[in-house]
Amino acid sequence: MSDSEAAGRLGRALQRLDKAVERLERALAVHSGDGAELGRLEAALKAAEAEQVALADANRMAAERLEQTIGRLRGLLAS
Repeated sequence: MSDSEAAGRLGRALQRLDKAVERLERALAVHSGDGAELGRLEAALKAAEAEQVALADANRMAAERLEQTIGRLRGLLAS
């Protein structure tokens, strides 16, 4: 998989994760009176936030690799 494909997949995954977090936050606001459901939603939200952190780190690493590749290509083109 190329760096651009990985970055594209990662971007789409981040969008899906953002939408999931938004749905969880809306559900939390609607069901704030149900203690058991609230606990499940809070756990799901924490899991989604942890996944978002991991995806952000993967995105950073992919961006760094892409930047290195671009630098190497510019070096080849300049010589």
